[in-house]
Amino acid sequence: MAREVRHPRLVATIILVLILGMWGTIAGPGWSPDPYLNQIVPQTSDTRIGSNVTTTPTHTYEVLTEVHEIVLSDGQTIKVTLRTPVGVDRPAPAVIFMHGTGTDQHTAFNQQATTLASAGIITVVGDKPLDRYSTTARDYLDLAAAYEDQWNWLAENPAVDRSQIGVYGESEGAFIAPIVAAEEPDVGFVILVSAPVLPIRQQGALATDTYLRRLGVPEQLLQAIPRLIGGELPGGFDYIDFDVSPYQRQLEQPVFIMYGTGDYSMPVIQGANQIISDIATNGNTKYTLRYYEGADHGLRIENENGDLVLSAEAGRDVSRWILGLPATADAEPRIAGDQPVQNFTAESPGSPRWYASGTAALVILIAGLALTVLSFLGGLIGQIRIKGQRLLNMKGVATPLIVAGVSVVAAWVAFVWYVLAIAELALSYQTDALIVRGGWLICQIVAIFAAAMVVRLIYAWLRARPLKGIAHATIVIGIIGLATLLTALAYWNVYPSLLSALT
Repeated sequence: MAREVRHPRLVATIILVLILGMWGTIAGPGWSPDPYLNQIVPQTSDTRIGSNVTTTPTHTYEVLTEVHEIVLSDGQTIKVTLRTPVGVDRPAPAVIFMHGTGTDQHTAFNQQATTLASAGIITVVGDKPLDRYSTTARDYLDLAAAYEDQWNWLAENPAVDRSQIGVYGESEGAFIAPIVAAEEPDVGFVILVSAPVLPIRQQGALATDTYLRRLGVPEQLLQAIPRLIGGELPGGFDYIDFDVSPYQRQLEQPVFIMYGTGDYSMPVIQGANQIISDIATNGNTKYTLRYYEGADHGLRIENENGDLVLSAEAGRDVSRWILGLPATADAEPRIAGDQPVQNFTAESPGSPRWYASGTAALVILIAGLALTVLSFLGGLIGQIRIKGQRLLNMKGVATPLIVAGVSVVAAWVAFVWYVLAIAELALSYQTDALIVRGGWLICQIVAIFAAAMVVRLIYAWLRARPLKGIAHATIVIGIIGLATLLTALAYWNVYPSLLSALT
């Protein structure tokens, strides 16, 4: 006679956890980016712009700041901040600033625009037309049209040298600057600061990977990168696959590329190589590349007071480069500054399967939660007695149902809390081993406990059978909902996997 299993629920829990762990490994695309091999080595650490041309240093002129309103070609009115150097007696070069993701007002770029103006360069910072820009929908061609209107407005200013009006695109603005320069050949020069270059989906995958590796997160969390970024996103987000390369390949203007080596969100080497390669297809070899030691995404460094200020070297270099054109367009050294680091290639993440992508993933998660909540309420009703009789006779299954529901939801809450805590650490460039490792351990413990409570529920249900009517339907609905939530949680590799350990 076969020996009876002494702890069947424990064995069933172990088997369930292993199945969930295996499912997490095979259910979605893996993540193993290739090393980036085409490295850049600066010719010198001194970022100063070469050539013998004499230019005016920064802080030479006082700056007159004025706010104007201009009407765009679509009829919309925006405000622009115009900064003019006081005392320049000839038409001056000018720069139009283009916002990244984090700014949209004409009051932005204060340090950058004022620094350039103090060297003799007229600057314009306009409002970003937010009717063309949202979290889910961004049309870079439409945004470029708004900046072309600003270019045309500035070109009418008699104090401006019309042949030397350039564009300054920072971060996401570096997608728009090449569009404007490609469509308006009279643009005099292009400045690309912290340029993503690659589609946001690829750049975002690399940035997430870099942040998470710096934090030292478990390998299982790295595998979530393509599952989060690779699929369709509900509500739009088509712009994350926008490719700026076709516009960069049309550029004939001199291009100044600037990155900070304290910026971990951009492909600082791959992006620069891509820009240089793109413009070369049009026979354009007029590029200058600079890396600023410790500077962040906005080319800022921390001063002695702990404040973030524009790198003095960056302000000095970009103003001299503009004022020295055309002599500075290809002056040596072409590549200079701090040694940049990019360990992995920014590449397209794998695509999740249909059930984990776009609306389908959201519907499945909401359905699982709805069924769980519905059965939870049924379990609560099953606990109510009136005149000694339960409103819903669930034969002792109500308590396991309630506990299982609370446990699974708690596992999800723990996981979401952990992801948000990691995101906050990463974006603030902080580290905390207690949260990174301890938080992940808590997530796994709560998830395993939730699996154990679901097993307990199933055993209680099997012992109580046959249940009939509403009681039976409540338990079945609950098990389906809980199984859905557990499977969805396992997709994010919360459960330990033997397959991962073997590979």
